[in-house]
Amino acid sequence: MTPELPPSDEALALLAHRARQALPDAPPALLHAALDLWHAAPIVPASAPLAAALRRVAAVLRFDSWALPAQAQGMRGVAADSRHLLFSAEGRDVDLRITREPGGGWSLAGQVLGPDETGHIVLQPADGGGGSGADRRTSLDPLGEFRLDGVASGQWCLSLETADQIVALPAIDVGGARSA
Repeated sequence: MTPELPPSDEALALLAHRARQALPDAPPALLHAALDLWHAAPIVPASAPLAAALRRVAAVLRFDSWALPAQAQGMRGVAADSRHLLFSAEGRDVDLRITREPGGGWSLAGQVLGPDETGHIVLQPADGGGGSGADRRTSLDPLGEFRLDGVASGQWCLSLETADQIVALPAIDVGGARSA
């Protein structure tokens, strides 16, 4: 037996032409019914897949040093010039310390504990306003630590942006009075 060679392009084109003429088309109603079984995907801008891939997660306050009872006057302890907060969200903890700077203003320093990832910390005014309190951004170091100096008093929103997630912390009162 001799092996059959695949037909040439011309032979295949001739067979396709004959089949097209010999076989009737489906009725238009059947064609429309078949096409209606599949819904066309909406047209989205090129940047949409990236935005859709990011998930927004809300963090929960787990610890606030200002929630502890105030210590007696004159004793060493947590002063009104510092605050320690701990937030949790889906396997990550954000440890945040707020301290007064000697020249005025506040310093926000912390560490992201959880999966080894790179990311950014974004600080925005809670009221969404720009002005003197425009958005600030800093990268996490290899240990997940970050620091933002010269932060003005007021309500701020802090968020962690990783490759596939945005972890939003509740609004933080920086430099406010400690409630008794």
